[in-house]
Amino acid sequence: MLDLAAVRSMSLHELLGRMQSTGEEDKITFGELLAMMEKRGFGPMLAVPAFICSTPIGAIPGIPTVTGITIFLISLQVLLAKSHPWLPSAIKGIGIERDSLNSGIDRIKPAVTRVDRLLMPRWFFMRRIVFRSLIAISCALCGLMMVPLELVPFLGLIPAVAVFIMAIGMATDDGAVALLGLSLAGLGFFMGAQQLVSLLS
Repeated sequence: MLDLAAVRSMSLHELLGRMQSTGEEDKITFGELLAMMEKRGFGPMLAVPAFICSTPIGAIPGIPTVTGITIFLISLQVLLAKSHPWLPSAIKGIGIERDSLNSGIDRIKPAVTRVDRLLMPRWFFMRRIVFRSLIAISCALCGLMMVPLELVPFLGLIPAVAVFIMAIGMATDDGAVALLGLSLAGLGFFMGAQQLVSLLS
């Protein structure tokens, strides 16, 4: 398991700022985005695909499935105590429009500054292995649910936002926020299960 206690807390503004990048290429790949976050731990790495799916980019067909699979694979490898999560080359090579990602982050920065004032290191029981494992399992299940829920407009947004909130909590050492994300994930499981049953019936 990644040693989250050894990773310095980061603000939400810093987390999103690291996702912004300058470059000559029109697109930035999933692999490049995740590489920027890998040294910062489990939370920031999960925040990348969850945030992408929570923005208008997530409306592009296939993106919820790709981000969901990415979240699932990262979460599974955290549970297996892999220090360097592996992703298929096909996923790492997928490109995101650099300008779309940067402009999306720019639009929410004013709100992020206000949210950052509410985030603080607290409820450190989340650093215990049991709680971290519960978060990882919840993120993995959310990632799996995002794949079939892509067929239901906007419903896949709930597990994506839940993962993003849990990731923020882990990245900022805010156990209260991580618990909020866990609660939202539970709601997403319930609503998603209802929709999947109705689709199959």
